Order: sequence, then C-alpha cells, then structure tokens
Amino acid sequence: MANHKIVKRNIMADQNHLSENEEMYLVTVRRICESCEDSVVPISELAEGLSVLPVSVNQMVKKLANSGFLVYTPYRGVELTARGKAITNRILRHRRLWEVFLVKHLEMQLDAADSLACRLEHLTSEDVADRLSKFLDNPVVCFHGSPIYPAENQVEGERGFALSEAEVGKPFQVQRVIGDEHTRTFLAEQGLYPGSSGSVIAISSSGSALLQITPENHITMNKQVCEQILVIYRES
Repeated sequence: MANHKIVKRNIMADQNHLSENEEMYLVTVRRICESCEDSVVPISELAEGLSVLPVSVNQMVKKLANSGFLVYTPYRGVELTARGKAITNRILRHRRLWEVFLVKHLEMQLDAADSLACRLEHLTSEDVADRLSKFLDNPVVCFHGSPIYPAENQVEGERGFALSEAEVGKPFQVQRVIGDEHTRTFLAEQGLYPGSSGSVIAISSSGSALLQITPENHITMNKQVCEQILVIYRES
C-alpha cells in the first residue's frame, strides 16, 4: 500500500508540472498508438493529429523527452515512457468516464460530450474519478469503444474478444464493432454499440446467439455478425 501511495503521488506530481498543451501532446501520442502494434509514432503523424506544424512538434517533443515522458528516436518518431503512459492513463480515464456520464445520464450527443469531457478531465481528481466510475457501474469502455483505464491501484482490464466466443450467462460489455457502417448502424439500433452491455442467453448449433440487451430487449444474431462484435466480460 505504501508503494502504491508513492507511485500515485509521483503521477500527481508529474501531472501538476505539465501544462494542458503538454498533456495534449502525450495524450495524442497515446491515442495514435493505442490500438496498434508499433508504439512508435512518427513526428508527421503526431503533427497531423495535433493540427500543428512539424517544427512545433519537434520542439515540444524534445522538451517532453528531456523531462522523461517520451523517448524520441530521430527519423522514427516518439513513444511514451512508463511515466508518460501513467499520466495518459489517468487523463484518458477521467475523460472517458465523463463521456459515459454525459451521454448516458445527460443524453448529450457524443461529439458534444467528448468536447466537454476533454475540458472536465483537467478538473477531475482521482477521488472524483473513482466515485464517478462507481456511480457508472465501473464501465471499461467509453461510447467510442476506447478503453477506460483502471485506477493506479487496479489491474489492467482484459482485451476484447468476439461475441461469438462469449459464454452463456456471463455479462459482457461491447468494446468495438468492426463491421462496416451499415452493420454498425444496424447493431446500434438493436442496442449493441461500444459501451452497451448484455449477456448471451443461448447459442444454437449453427452458432447463432440469443442475446439479452435489456430485460425487455431480446435479439438473435447469427455467428457472422457476432464475430464482428468485440466484447469484454464485466461483473454482473
């Protein structure tokens, strides 16, 4: 517990010494490489993600690298250090928890909720984030399907898997839909979208699944569609 408190204080101290602009650089690096195998982000790609000139990115990257938040490799790009990753975990956790709250409970449109959550993340303490997570029933993905990272004293959540592999009776949460736009729209109309929850009631011999999305909403999905829905288990 004592070591956890030291780590937590170190993360807070690091974040307190960063400007919002510096935080945005770190978060952009994390979001670009969040779901890819290669964690090195080219300077050109980072500049595009921030909508700034590469020369400005170079200056900030060198500053953040000298401070120990990034590793910069000339002609390749940048990647987060453990310190940089810890800070971005916290920032994205706060942002995505607020996004879930604003969409789910205030019924805001996703774009507007994301914009407001981006501002609220800087004002949120870890205690408030923990309370917010508990109020929201500890979601593990936001409505964009991006992971909500655990608090510093919690373990990392598991990776998503196809709904076709889910066990009967075990509650799941949708992490991502990898089908085309028509498929995503259809599934959203059925109540299956990133952040939504449900459970598998039964599986047929052909692989089709009977799903319970809400107490009143039961739908059947064939195996091919279920394979396009990535989910993670969640506590009931």
